[in-house]
Amino acid sequence: MNLNILFKPQDKLDEEIELKHGLQGQDLIKKKTVAMICEVYETVNLARFFKFWSTDQKPRTKALRKPTMNEEDKEYYNPLLEEYVDIVHFGISIANDLGYHSHAYDDPGHYDLNDLTIGLTNAITLIPIVRTNEHMATVLNLLIRLGYQLGFEEKDVIDAYFEKNKENHARQANNY
Repeated sequence: MNLNILFKPQDKLDEEIELKHGLQGQDLIKKKTVAMICEVYETVNLARFFKFWSTDQKPRTKALRKPTMNEEDKEYYNPLLEEYVDIVHFGISIANDLGYHSHAYDDPGHYDLNDLTIGLTNAITLIPIVRTNEHMATVLNLLIRLGYQLGFEEKDVIDAYFEKNKENHARQANNY
């Protein structure tokens, strides 16, 4: 998955947020790291693969966004993809903050989703301490691998990213 097209739009959104909230020059890596971890677990919760106690382990991939009387007018979305894209937003944002502005995916290999979640979380947790391009590459490789293992294609991730990016700009304009 090539996410390089996302670095500049994410930088633009981050600049808008920092300007609006008076955060210019502040080191936001720790806060973004916590936010990224939260998004990982929001995604995992919707993926449901770890819920051994439940008879319903089906991922949440379809939800009604716009209910209407007529079925053909109803609008659905993929909540799992939407949450995954939130992780991507924070991953790219942190990468930009660290001066890491492009990424060449190096497949870390197939993992059990539980191992992948733990490994990604551990790697994210180390970002404020390690702060190197090599470590950021590892984080993004694990993040991309998670997307693939959840069944997402590059085009779907990029399209969903831009949709959420547009929503994030609107949120800033509306004092979110």
